[in-house]
This record gives sequence, structure tokens and C-alpha cells, in this order.
Amino acid sequence: MTATIFSLSEVYGEPIIFDDDYLVEIFVGGLHYPTTMDFVGDDILVLEKNTGKVIRIMNNGIMYNEPVLDVPVRSNFYSGLLGIATLSDRVFLYYTESESGSDAYDPGPDAKNRVYQYDWDGEKLTNPILIKELIAQQRDDHHGGVMTKGQNDEIYFVIGDQNQSGIFENVVENPCYIIHFVNDKCSSEPIYETASIFKIHTNDDNRVELFAMGIRNSFGLGVDPITGYLWDTENGKDHFDEINLVKPRFNSGWNSVMGPVDRNNPDSPVSQTIPPPFENFVYSDPEFSWYEPVGPTAIAFPDLTSFGKYSDMLFVGDYHHGRIYEFQLNSDRTGFVFSDQRLSDLVLDKLNDKVEKILFAKGFKTVTDIEFRHDAMYVVSIAGGSSGGSIYKIYPKDPITPLKQYQAGSTHKKIVCKPGLIPIMKNSGYINCANLETALILTQEIAWDINRSDMPIINLPGYDLSGLNFEHINLSYSNFRESNFTSTNIANANFTSVNLSGVDLSMKDLTENILTGADLRNANLSGADLSNNQLVNTILTGADLTDANLSGADLSTANIFGIIDGINILQKTKLKGANFTNANLTNTNLIGADISETILKGADLTGVKLEKAKVNNSNLEDLDLSFK
Repeated sequence: MTATIFSLSEVYGEPIIFDDDYLVEIFVGGLHYPTTMDFVGDDILVLEKNTGKVIRIMNNGIMYNEPVLDVPVRSNFYSGLLGIATLSDRVFLYYTESESGSDAYDPGPDAKNRVYQYDWDGEKLTNPILIKELIAQQRDDHHGGVMTKGQNDEIYFVIGDQNQSGIFENVVENPCYIIHFVNDKCSSEPIYETASIFKIHTNDDNRVELFAMGIRNSFGLGVDPITGYLWDTENGKDHFDEINLVKPRFNSGWNSVMGPVDRNNPDSPVSQTIPPPFENFVYSDPEFSWYEPVGPTAIAFPDLTSFGKYSDMLFVGDYHHGRIYEFQLNSDRTGFVFSDQRLSDLVLDKLNDKVEKILFAKGFKTVTDIEFRHDAMYVVSIAGGSSGGSIYKIYPKDPITPLKQYQAGSTHKKIVCKPGLIPIMKNSGYINCANLETALILTQEIAWDINRSDMPIINLPGYDLSGLNFEHINLSYSNFRESNFTSTNIANANFTSVNLSGVDLSMKDLTENILTGADLRNANLSGADLSNNQLVNTILTGADLTDANLSGADLSTANIFGIIDGINILQKTKLKGANFTNANLTNTNLIGADISETILKGADLTGVKLEKAKVNNSNLEDLDLSFK
């Protein structure tokens, strides 16, 4: 029996890839205004703009219950938790820090844009060190904030103009205004460092260098892995969004010029002119421009394992249309070449005119970040806003063979299998790829491995697994999101930290399964027997637990926002620290249960039996206990 894939593009709808060699799926959803992401070990850290939370996601798409960091942010308009760059056990963050110590949306003067370095201990971000402090204007002015890392562990970050009009914006009305020295005798007005890209020398005590100026509004930085050159995207006012090659001491021209200097820009009250060289910061025209605004954001260079055919390209996402553009680099990787001569002037004049010539994908609603790993392109989309944000995964339909991946320098952990196949460790010590049924037979007959810590995960989201035999198989950290388990034998299978979201496990006997840390979000568990099971850190958000048997189960720190009408939770059930916000607990038996430190905010406790239940330090906000 061969596992067959359901059409994820039909399930999720919108995204379309204009290359038949690639597939797209939602990797994780339910994020609150995600902005940018980066990788730490095998996991992803993604930032939520308005909550100030850094969310950790496993490489199978499971979101950890607790953030690795929660900082106070002011999040009105473009401000908030904005940028991240990782260097092994160090993580750099850019955010608009609320001085009140708590999150705030209303504009106010008590905030600063700050860059911090944190230590990563494998679980949390700790020991913050302030690297740079910048102003944070109260209105919707351009905060920038995006970050990227270079070839030698340097970190780049950008801030927009913040509605300032001074030397960093090419307005030099006072000859005393110079960048590296402010003479108080010349002017009483403060000179704010805005409209600039900065470089952190992480190998030189985090020394910060002004790298570029004249940047109006940017949310895209990327470093070419071949040349080491920095590139950015920049948003114009009403016309001429840009892509720029950013060499040291680059002057992007704002607010003297946006787009090519020789083009008529209706935003300019007078003819555009090249700003004079200022402290060796030199202007150059953008490498590409859109006349009509698209809101370019992320800019990224491909990984050669998963996107080898695009080795001479770069990708750019946009905010307004949810598109991903592809640009062919020239031979020295300092500009672009186009097959369509109508783009030879390096300007796309009308969006619907020639856009298909440079389009890789569309339908992501809003793109805020693009990052590559060996297995795929990851696309961050704010999409529906609160709880509607997602990370998409774009990956090759037919990756190169494991042998060629090894020859290209891949380690065991980085071997990528063709969709529908799983990695299997042969007796020779090397990984091959096989269909799931064959792999299960080989593990039983000749003791090959499908689940070792140095192997890639089993990744089969949306597949038909009906009739397969998983009995006594260790499937830890696998991804079976929305797969079909009809008549699948899962007796005694180890599902530790497995992604089982959206799976139908109704009426199954799960008493001998290990489900610690599993993601059962939106799963159908109605009538399932979970008695005496260890469900510590299990995610049950949106799960249907109607008539499920949870007697004696340990739900400590579980995340439960589901339908659990009438479930059997007896006195031995451990619920300490569980999150039942807005959960329907109608007619649930909680007699003698330990629900201390549990969050019951807004839960429906109609008919619930609470006799002798322990509720010490529980959150009972918005709870009607009048009938108890």
C-alpha cells in the first residue's frame, strides 16, 4: 500500500506556485500578526507583532504551549515586535519597547525602538543586552525593524525615516549637522538616527556601524550567500517601490529621490536630483522599481538543496498583493537581467502589464518574511490578522536523491525525501527514502530505523494512512497533520510531540499510546478512550472531546479550548496548569480533580460537578459560579 496525498492546495485554497516542480502547504497557522522568523537548531522562532511574544515551532509544525520570550511592546501601526536574527546560541531582536512594562496599542511618547541580544539556552531567551536605542515616533511612521545576518556573523538592521527630515534623509540645512558628531553649539535640535541601515559587528563586542542612509521605509534585508552583498527592499511614498544593492556607505536617496533619478516622479514637487555625496555615502539608482506601489517586504536568496534550479535568483515578497517575485541575477550578481525587453529600463510601470514575467507565486494575502532552510522556502503571512497569521512551506515535488544530497554536503538530519516517502536509516549508516508501508516492513524484518535523533522527521501531512500497522512503532516528532487514520492500527504507538492536528481518532482506544506534547488541535477525539493517559503539554485547542473518557489522565499544562461536553473527568485526573479559556465544560465531572493554577476564564461550567475540586490560584475571571 502506498500513501497517497490529499490536495493541500485545494484544502487551503489561495496560494499558487507558478512552477509545477514545487508544492505549497500551510506549515502552521493561528499566529497573531506574525512579522519575521528565523531558525534556531531544528526549530523556528517567529515573532508576534502585537503580543510581544517569540513563538517556538517544531520542525513538524507543532507550536509550543509557552513562548520563549514575552516583551512589552507598543504595537500601533508599524511598531511592535519586528525583527529577529539568530547566531547559534545568540538571538538578536528589534522591537518597539513600551516603557510602561506592559503591551500598549495607543500611541504615546513612552516607547523606544531597541535592539537587544539574548542568550538561547535551548528553552528560553535570557540575559538581554541592549545593543542600540532609537526613537519610536507615536504615529504610523516607518519603524523598519527587519534584521538579517551576513557571511561573517554580522547582523544588519534597518529603521525608516520616522517622519524626520534631517541629515539621514538628505536634508542638510545646517552645516553643523554631521553624522558621527553633533555639536550642541550649532543646533539645539536633536539629530535622530533614522532612515538608516546599521551593521552589528558581533565579533567585535557588538560594535554598531552606520552602513547606509536615505532609507524611507524598509522591511526587507537579505545577504547574497555567494558575494556577501547586502540587498534591501524599500517602500516609496505613492510611487516607486525599490530593490537596492546596498554596498557600504550607500545613500538610497530619500527624500531627494525615489525610483530612478531620471524618471518623472509625481511625488516630487521638483525634478528629482541626485543627492550630493555626504560623508562618503554615495547615491545609486535602484536595481529595480515598481512604479505602482506593491509594498515590497522580504528579500531572500535560495537554499541550493531545495531550490538549486534558482541558484542565480533572488526572491521578493509583497504586502499589498501577497505575491512572491523572482529576479534573475546578472553574471556578477550586482543587478538583474530580464527576458522581456520591456523591463530593460528596470521599472515595472503597470502591475498587470508584465508582472507575470517575474512572478514565482501568489495568493499569500500578505507576505512579511521569506526564509530558506535546506528543505523548503518558508513564507510568513499576517493574513487575517489576529489569530489568522500563518507560515507556509514551499518545497520541491521531486528533490535530488539522498546520495546527491550527501555528495553536496548534507548531513543525515538534512536529507530531504520526495513527498510521500519517509527517511529510513540503512544498515550501512546512510539514509534512503521509501514509501511508508515498505519502511514499516523493513524496520520489522531487517531492523532498519525510521526514527533516530540524527534523522529527519517523518513528514506526511494530509496522507491516506488507512490500514497501516503502527503498532509499537516510535513515531515521535512526526507530522501527520490532517492525515487519514481510518482502520489504522496505532496500538501502543509512541506519538510524543507528533502533529496530529485535524486527525479523526474518534472512538479509538488510546490508553496505551504516548501522547505527551502531541498536537491534537481540531482533532476529532469524540468517544475516544484516553483514560490514565499522560497528556502533559498536549495541545487540544479546538478538539472535539465529546463523550471522551479522560478519567485518570494527566492534563497538566495542556492547552484546551475545545468541545468537551459531557466528558468523564474523575477525581484522579490531573489538570494543574491547564488552559480552559472559553472551553465548554458542560456537565463535566470534576469531582476531586486538581485544577489548581488552571485558567478557566470564560469557560462554560453549566452542570459541572466541582465537589472537593482543588482550585487554588486558578484564573476564574468572567466565570459564572452562582449556581455552584
